[in-house]
Amino acid sequence: MTTNKYQLWLETNGGRTKLQLPVNPEKITIKDTAQTNSFFVGGLGEVVVSSGMKAVQISFSSIFPKEYFPGCEVKKPLSPRVYKVFLEALVRYGTVFKFRITGIGITWNVIADSFTYSESGGDVGTYEYSVVFKEFISVKPKQININKINGKISENKSPARVNTTQKPETYTTQQGDCLYNIAKQIYGDGSQYMKIYNANKNLIGSNPNLIGVGVTLVIP
Repeated sequence: MTTNKYQLWLETNGGRTKLQLPVNPEKITIKDTAQTNSFFVGGLGEVVVSSGMKAVQISFSSIFPKEYFPGCEVKKPLSPRVYKVFLEALVRYGTVFKFRITGIGITWNVIADSFTYSESGGDVGTYEYSVVFKEFISVKPKQININKINGKISENKSPARVNTTQKPETYTTQQGDCLYNIAKQIYGDGSQYMKIYNANKNLIGSNPNLIGVGVTLVIP
């Protein structure tokens, strides 16, 4: 069996526990606002990406097969019940884990927002399932001081930290890159990928979802 470079992994306990999903979904939706863009990745299917500032939401559907078949990404799939119990535990306990898609450079810290599954009469033992993951964003609460003498409330404010990180002037594309992930890496916000596209239309062409390897992009 030829190994597909596009693999979906769930990682917990600092990467010590890893679970590869046995069958790639036909479509993954990555959403953070109502506006979405989509692109197709060979061997993986359609990936839908939207722009915005909300926590990223990832959703997809697939199957846990009762036995190996040619569409499996692993030679010896685990029992469907193992995958089911693993995902149910992630939802029940609100565990923060890494969701990783190899080949396109997607890695997010997420929580499992929902997991549903069913077993059809025509293929007893195989589970059809759907999941929704949400990006986990750690927030540091503000500290409030209460002056007991005059009753005034004030916030503890730390001095503004000077941003010494310099944005690169160019970026050379690598295998599996897409403009969304490049923008997320450089700007911290994948929705700004059109800024990079507009500055490099002559190199990329008419489709922002198709970029070659080894292309040196100007970063505006």
